[in-house]
Amino acid sequence: MRQCLEAGLPVASSCSERGACGRCMIAILAGAEALTPMGAHESLVLARNGAAGEVRLACQCRLRENRSDVVVTVGYW
Repeated sequence: MRQCLEAGLPVASSCSERGACGRCMIAILAGAEALTPMGAHESLVLARNGAAGEVRLACQCRLRENRSDVVVTVGYW
């Protein structure tokens, strides 16, 4: 999530980046392969919140070492 905030994206959160609230959902428009794989906890939280498509939790995904470009969009709370 810090990477999104550093890029100026208005990412919401109420769980202090623990991946519990689901408010930091971001839609991946391009470059999903540059992100770390989704874990079981993130998948569960996304399913609980009805997320579909290329949606990730900003607090749970990170850019891989190669630092490829990733294009995302966020819903403003």
